[in-house]
Amino acid sequence: MSEGNASGDRPGRLPVKYLILLVVFPVVLGLDLYTKHLAVEHLRPLQLRAQPGERYLTVIDGFFRLKYAENPGAAWGLLRNVSASVRTPLFVTIALLAMGFLLWFIKRIESGKRLLPVAASLILAGAAGNLVDRLRQGQVVDFIDWYLDIGGRERHWPTFNVADAALSVGVALVLVEMIFLERRSRPAGDDEPVDDASG
Repeated sequence: MSEGNASGDRPGRLPVKYLILLVVFPVVLGLDLYTKHLAVEHLRPLQLRAQPGERYLTVIDGFFRLKYAENPGAAWGLLRNVSASVRTPLFVTIALLAMGFLLWFIKRIESGKRLLPVAASLILAGAAGNLVDRLRQGQVVDFIDWYLDIGGRERHWPTFNVADAALSVGVALVLVEMIFLERRSRPAGDDEPVDDASG
């Protein structure tokens, strides 16, 4: 059976999963690069302020602020102390391999799936956004600072950006698909043990 007939896509038309990719990927990538540009233009100069309380913009007091940061490492600052001559080629290679895998994965997604193409497109856009930073300046621009004031001390989530958020949401959607939706769409008899008629 052809992909168009199986998914409801009309023959000769681009499958829905590719339409999702063509919408989600450029929108998320564009938003990531634009917000990073704004962070460089408006938040980086605040780092020169003398008073610590003037080095960021408060969005929600006690929870959310915009604060410029540069992360030469991976998530959570991993490998940030490794030499740039090793770190940058390593991260670029990993990102390119991951993006190649994601494109292959999207191609292999079954017709009729909607959540998985969205998830994969988000992850792809997130990887591409941070890759652009690494190729351009050898490090990633972060600016979203979540924190809680507990007992007079601020507890911060690692500063992140739109690309990181897209990666996290994409992975979460993949887990939702695998754990909940895949199980729900499976025929009821699939989980039942097969009786051995030979005995």
